[in-house]
Amino acid sequence: MDLSRYIKTRDTDSQLGRRRLNVLFASSEVAPFSKTGGLADVAASLPQALARRGHNVSIVTPLYKHLDPKAMRLSRRLAPLEVPRKSKNQSKVEVTVWESRLDSGVRVFFIDAPQYFDRDGLYGYDDQSFEDNAERFAFFSRAVVELALTSPMSIDIIHSNDWHTGLVPIYGKHYYAEEFANTRFVMTIHNLAFQGKFDATSFKATGLPRKYNASGELLDDEGQLNYLAGALRYADLITTVSPTYAREIQRKKNGFGLHELLQERKDDLEGVLNGADYGVWSPDVDRFIEVRYSVETLNGKRQNKAHLQHSLGLPVRPTLPLVGMVSRLTEQKGVDLLVPAIRSLLTELKDEREGFQVIILGDGPDKVVKELKQLEDQFPNRARIIAGYDEAMAHRIQASADMLLIPSRFEPCGLTQIYAMRYGTVPVVHATGGLADTVVDLRDDPENGTGFVFTEHNADALAGAIERAGAAYRNYRKWRPLMIRAMGKDFSWRESAMRYEELFLDALPEQN
Repeated sequence: MDLSRYIKTRDTDSQLGRRRLNVLFASSEVAPFSKTGGLADVAASLPQALARRGHNVSIVTPLYKHLDPKAMRLSRRLAPLEVPRKSKNQSKVEVTVWESRLDSGVRVFFIDAPQYFDRDGLYGYDDQSFEDNAERFAFFSRAVVELALTSPMSIDIIHSNDWHTGLVPIYGKHYYAEEFANTRFVMTIHNLAFQGKFDATSFKATGLPRKYNASGELLDDEGQLNYLAGALRYADLITTVSPTYAREIQRKKNGFGLHELLQERKDDLEGVLNGADYGVWSPDVDRFIEVRYSVETLNGKRQNKAHLQHSLGLPVRPTLPLVGMVSRLTEQKGVDLLVPAIRSLLTELKDEREGFQVIILGDGPDKVVKELKQLEDQFPNRARIIAGYDEAMAHRIQASADMLLIPSRFEPCGLTQIYAMRYGTVPVVHATGGLADTVVDLRDDPENGTGFVFTEHNADALAGAIERAGAAYRNYRKWRPLMIRAMGKDFSWRESAMRYEELFLDALPEQN
């Protein structure tokens, strides 16, 4: 009797005998070491999900000023890494490479280049980008390629992410075509709005031959140096973070000037939905919240809500819906809708037992924060605005709120709505990108609905969705099943990692 199909090991359960891949994942930020947004979460989670499927995965990222190798107990590579700044071998800069290993077995390499990364902020500060970002991330991209060359194993996939690593496929293919003949370069677009655009005079920072300083190479249609455009031309495979977003960016409205290029590469473009790390974002294991809970112990959510209301000086009212928002406070995230929508709803209230309370956490321009703070001044028993990003508070809001607002103008994937559902916090979202892929409107599908979706991107539509959610909340016999359905959704990285594995294998040349 053949028992092999009942015996589950890492390889037989995941790859079913398929090829074990060597993957180098390059990202400018990786949680928990450095983070400004969802890219960091993906850069931490996807490599580990692939490793759990039996692949050999490493991550490379800069060593920023706030990272202390001694405190982190990093290992130092004996030999420094030589990174040419020009041509194949000219103007070499020696940098130290530090190494760590995650519990999943994924190795993390940190590029220690103080002249580029020993400063406050990852990309800039006070809403201003560093003037030398073109040089900083050209250097990092070249360092990624040089590190790959030092690997004792042949690298199958070099996986770049966003414009910060956009020059990786160009450096690899121009200088090391023979060495990387069997390697495939993958670029993931996390947000097409950020392209790494610089004045054409910054081209010198790349160290590349002048032939790349041209339209159809590293220059875009506006004549600007554009790192992401270059990556999209030279990558073997292009992915983005949701199927809907992959379609949207091929249109002029959402293509930010690159829609025609993406249309040309449509056969090499795939949308793969991001996953959630439920080892971090789940109410039954969350280390930041007051009371852990699950579907079986939903009263814990009410306890978290009461504690957060009390700690922020809001009246503790369990029957009043608590609406949360955790987001960057930018136009993309729909913050221009928030003030008019919330003000119109709260101004109309005649009874303190009606309406809702709202807590907004986010980092953004002073002007936006000031406008939101006016809500708090006008409605002191209803609104709290917390400026800046606080990881612990983000978890507390997810565990305490009854609803979470994501009114994004466009949203490549979005993770907060995925986190919210696991916490039984019902999402209220605009129908775009990954929000449309993950949230089912209760009105459209009462049996399977997981949230509230509005299609027109304006303040009235957002206010209407909040009103619908508030009305549903007051019918607990309907609200509880909605919460439970949302909590039961599985957006873990397993399915996404399987899809990436398929794409990687399909992109590689056949083995002899």
